[in-house]
Amino acid sequence: MPYFLICGLALAFASAQLSAQTVYRCGNEYRDTPCPNAIALDPRDSRTPAQSAQAERQAAQDAALAQQMEKSRLQAEAAAAKRLQAQAQTEAAQEKKRVADAKALERAQEPVVLKAQKKPREDVFTVRSPKPPKNAASAAPPPKSP
Repeated sequence: MPYFLICGLALAFASAQLSAQTVYRCGNEYRDTPCPNAIALDPRDSRTPAQSAQAERQAAQDAALAQQMEKSRLQAEAAAAKRLQAQAQTEAAQEKKRVADAKALERAQEPVVLKAQKKPREDVFTVRSPKPPKNAASAAPPPKSP
């Protein structure tokens, strides 16, 4: 809002100073010196003060509406970014599951190779010592007789 006020004041001062100058249109440019085939223009604002004030109010309303629209757009973009991120995560999880399922299916379709069982060797003799007793009473040596 202060921006528009400053611009309005600057235009008012500029138009007051321009009223003393003649502006010439030379093709697509505007100059303060005439050129061949120049058209003289009146630089003064032909609007009434009420029309100027109404135009400034309209410009302020347009600026407020533009800010509101920008805020709405930024919120919509943030929501869309969240949706896209969630969708990407879902797709990544689905792809990971699909790959895992494909690997499981591939493993299930592989032929099962049975290993030959080892036959016990008959030429080997194994000796085992007796197991120690589990309780202390049975571990005591038998009493000596006199």
